[in-house]
Amino acid sequence: MNNWLNHHTQALKQVLSRMRRHAWSTFMICLVIGVSLCLPSLFYLGVDNLSKLAEHMQSDTEISLFLKHDADATTIQKIEQQLASNNAILHHHLVTKEEAWQQLKKNSASNQDLSETVQALKNNPLPDAFFIQAKSAAPDELETLKNSLQNIPGVEHALLNTEWVKRLATLLNLGEQFIFFIALLLAVVLLVIIGNTIRMQILTQKDEIEVSYLIGATNSFIRTPFLYAGVLYGLLGGLLAIAMMMLIMMTFNYSIADLSQLYSSDFSLRLLNSELFITMIGTAVSIGWIGAYLAVSKAIASFKLM
Repeated sequence: MNNWLNHHTQALKQVLSRMRRHAWSTFMICLVIGVSLCLPSLFYLGVDNLSKLAEHMQSDTEISLFLKHDADATTIQKIEQQLASNNAILHHHLVTKEEAWQQLKKNSASNQDLSETVQALKNNPLPDAFFIQAKSAAPDELETLKNSLQNIPGVEHALLNTEWVKRLATLLNLGEQFIFFIALLLAVVLLVIIGNTIRMQILTQKDEIEVSYLIGATNSFIRTPFLYAGVLYGLLGGLLAIAMMMLIMMTFNYSIADLSQLYSSDFSLRLLNSELFITMIGTAVSIGWIGAYLAVSKAIASFKLM
């Protein structure tokens, strides 16, 4: 156990010493890894925030149920009873034609032309209406509920606009697929970069490796320092990517602060996204380890053939 621990400690010290001696080249490799991780992560962050915004908008979607103009109190009461007993409806409220008429007059008071048009109307043209909030925000379920409400006796028209929700959901789905393929391509690029970096280190230590084989070193013994190098490259690159992302998010939050105030909103990107950061670090370390393992395994196989 002590020998195993001592071997890994010495291997780690050896790798850290080499990275310190070649600090600039180490930084450049980590910078490439960081940028490659930062790009898809920023795309993901944008799509994720748009998805949350879409969910919030969907939750505010209402079904407007306009009644026939000649609907009497009995008809309204029957419709309200049906709405109350419908399990798909979260809550509903009635706006009578008189309430809607008074609200229209109030809203048109600031516009002279509109106010004159309203005043010129002899009779109230507005119908009684129920405004309904469904339990589900799914576009298909909302459409089904709207169609069922349309068939209630006394209902003139049920209005629901979910087309924009469907379009946005489609665009977000395309965005997620785009991010997946970009991340996959960048992962392959990182594998090649880390693999080539480790391969160059192997070539510079070729004589040492051959001597180690002559004195009985195992493949695991030879492989360990290079695996640590791959993991450290990935770890440092991941930390650099997180630093760049936080800097970009802070800049973005400052830029939209004034815009958010205009819309009475406190929208901002969360700086400490632990789930995303852990995923970035885990991905970078995994790619570093795999790239190093492939490069060392290929080098070991070539040494054995010599």
